[in-house]
Amino acid sequence: MRVDSDLCEMRGVLKGRLADWVSSRFPGGTSPQWWLSIFESLEVSASPFREVTPERRADDLNLAEEAILLAVKLGGVRAAVGAYWMLRIAALALRFDPPLVGLPQILTPDGSAGWALQQIPLTRERAIAESETRRVEHLNAGEGFYAPVGGEVTPASEVAFSGLQDVELILSALPWVCPHLKDKGIESEVRSWMEIRGSL
Repeated sequence: MRVDSDLCEMRGVLKGRLADWVSSRFPGGTSPQWWLSIFESLEVSASPFREVTPERRADDLNLAEEAILLAVKLGGVRAAVGAYWMLRIAALALRFDPPLVGLPQILTPDGSAGWALQQIPLTRERAIAESETRRVEHLNAGEGFYAPVGGEVTPASEVAFSGLQDVELILSALPWVCPHLKDKGIESEVRSWMEIRGSL
């Protein structure tokens, strides 16, 4: 499988040289699906249920962190998707006792939450306003708003995601690290977002 062979190669790339490998491997650019497959494969590889050494597990989590940051930088995935996955990988790292050695700050609860907060594209006020607009649009939608039952649907050539959807994606992942936050500023900001989550 191509993703498996790509992952094997990526494990051999020196830290900081992943961007060079990606541009060489994919001169025409990568797809979001490829990046997500890499993230998922690394998550599975580092799972507590896999019989691997702590060192190998830490290496895979470090590679996941580097891949996520690179994917966002290159536009391979949206920043919100990167934030979701960073929180997911940080939550995975919390499952090991004793803790894994050599993980970057961004894979701590405070580090992942702080970075995720920076990727939120809207203010809380704007998110609430857009949520209300969406609610009104759905309530007032006519027949043409919905796909016909049993009819043909022509998929869009490119799917557009709203800022509100990105907010909701990040907020869905923040609870995974919330109980472990130590930085009071980050904890306060996360709590403020969590308070409006039910209103969106």
